[in-house]
Amino acid sequence: MFKFDTHMHFDLYDDRKKILDYLEKAKSYTIAVTNLPELYERYRGMDKNYKYVNISLGFHPELLEQYEKQINIFEKYISEARYVGEIGLDYSDSNCDREKQKELFKYLILLANRSNDKILTVHSRRAESDVLDVTKDFFGTVILHWYSGSIKNLERAISEDKYFSINQQMVKSKNGRKIIEKIPIERLLIESDAPFTKGLENEYTVDFMNDIYEEISSIKRISTEELYSVFKNNFKTILLRNR
Repeated sequence: MFKFDTHMHFDLYDDRKKILDYLEKAKSYTIAVTNLPELYERYRGMDKNYKYVNISLGFHPELLEQYEKQINIFEKYISEARYVGEIGLDYSDSNCDREKQKELFKYLILLANRSNDKILTVHSRRAESDVLDVTKDFFGTVILHWYSGSIKNLERAISEDKYFSINQQMVKSKNGRKIIEKIPIERLLIESDAPFTKGLENEYTVDFMNDIYEEISSIKRISTEELYSVFKNNFKTILLRNR
């Protein structure tokens, strides 16, 4: 089985080095996202001795307004960080300042767009249309993490060459399976979003991938062996794009 995780929060577990050591031993290619620039600053370099893990420069949309001053830290490290995330928009709180959030997200994209090799993992909860508007001219790779929006916006995202990271809760839900059915298999990637998903709250294990492979194999009507090959090629493709 080809093992990879394009969106997990290693820093939210107590023993971070244990997580990195485990991922290396499991040979699971992993994008370890952060929620704030100061967390990237704190943990950057922890991955330098690991082949399979890359720590990502993030600024979670629900934290943008509260920690706006940390944009200075984001600016400081954006040139060195090939992996950027978790960033995006989140309109699930009716009291959020959507315009302010969008303004800050646009600025993060502007900074990331100064280099064409960035790989973004993007949050879009209840803000899919605006996320697509902001990222439509981005030069690098956009991975929409845990997409849950409309089919109309899904079709737009597909037409704009976006990728989609799928977790074990998505493959078990009716809406998630409906979305997966619509996505071309060559645009699918795997994520855990650990520790926010069932079974991974307290301990991280790559076993979550088993359910994803099994369910997507069923949805797409191909063997798991074929799916391993497809996912390996998808992951390799995003790494080689714009290089």
